[in-house]
Amino acid sequence: MKTTNQIEKALEKKIDLEISAIVASFISQLQDLYDVYGGTQWYDIVHNAREKEITSLGKETLRIILQTMIKENHGKAMLAKKTKELLAKLEIL
Repeated sequence: MKTTNQIEKALEKKIDLEISAIVASFISQLQDLYDVYGGTQWYDIVHNAREKEITSLGKETLRIILQTMIKENHGKAMLAKKTKELLAKLEIL
C-alpha cells in the first residue's frame, strides 16, 4: 500500500497532467488561428486595472504562464476534490 504522501504526490501529478492538457488544447487552438488567419504568434498580456503589461510572449512562455496560473488558482481545489473522490471509492468516508 502506498503511503498518504505517495498518494498525494500521484494525485498532484494527475492534476498537473490535466492542467497541461487544458493549456495544450488552448495553445493548439491559437496555432489553428494562426494557420488559418495569419497574424502573429507573439502575445501581449495586459491587466488594465493594475496597468501592468507583459509583452511579446512566445507560445512556450505563454504556455508556462498559463499552466502556472491555472495551478495556482485551481490546484488546491482540484486536489481536495480528487482526494475526496478517491476516499469515496475506497469507502473510507
